[in-house]
Amino acid sequence: MSRRGGIRAAVLIVLAAALVAVPATATAAPAKPAASGISVDVDAPKRVQLLSKLQVSGTVANPAPNETVKITVTASEREVLKDEVSPGADGRFSMPLVVDACCGYVVTASAGGATASDGFNVSVPRKLGKGKLTRLFNTSLQSLGFHTGTKGSRVTSGTRLAIKAFRKTNGMPRNERYSREIFRLLLQDRGAFPVQHPKDGRHVEVDISRQVMALIEGDRPVHTFHVATGTGGTPTVRGSFRFYRKEPGYNSKRMYYSVYFIGGYATHGYSSVPNRRASHGCVRNPIQFSRFIYNWIDIGMPIHVYG
Repeated sequence: MSRRGGIRAAVLIVLAAALVAVPATATAAPAKPAASGISVDVDAPKRVQLLSKLQVSGTVANPAPNETVKITVTASEREVLKDEVSPGADGRFSMPLVVDACCGYVVTASAGGATASDGFNVSVPRKLGKGKLTRLFNTSLQSLGFHTGTKGSRVTSGTRLAIKAFRKTNGMPRNERYSREIFRLLLQDRGAFPVQHPKDGRHVEVDISRQVMALIEGDRPVHTFHVATGTGGTPTVRGSFRFYRKEPGYNSKRMYYSVYFIGGYATHGYSSVPNRRASHGCVRNPIQFSRFIYNWIDIGMPIHVYG
């Protein structure tokens, strides 16, 4: 708890009474403001769980008519919420807060040129089961451009493929295992595919060194996939091309929903998409996502292959 005389704003963070996921914390009532100035009480748990429901509250001493309190919330120095609330006649104000970012939170309230703040840390789960946290994880993957095929509350095969694409993009071990580190990075909007050709609008990039392919809109990777490109003996051609032909379904070589960008080189679904270079030169993508990729790509769209 901290007290500062001569300050015009206060903030108090407490757990919502109905919340049972986080241990209850004793909360002191805001001290009575002096005739001039204000007393500040900040009381919060130092570590809370993701998706906890908190209440931001405080007291402004002798608020002026129509005065508002500006509240800013940052997580790992990234602004995640900004709002204004009006104090009551007694100077008290409150605002709900759902913890859906990571990792170090700071809540700041200001009024009349004065500021008060406090913070807490967020716990990220060791494992994912079925439920709201898994939904947040799937949504976070999608938001950063890693295609899951779902925003649901279960870990699916699409979730696992998106994890692999994230790992490959960020130089992590190439497997499908969930980790706290991945969730933390996602919640901080870190780890997206690094776009190399932002001026090309809607286009495709294949990074052979990472073994990933991204469908891109301007400078934003909207769908990133784990892929397998050509082996050393039959390498995937590098360069900038445009898609010129689409072939739905399976062909005689068991290529599924193929989109060609030069000669016989295409991106297509295939039954085997290992972590290493494995094709005869094409860019293999997971069969469960092949139709989506096929439909997203237009004839004449640019593709850049590098790495």
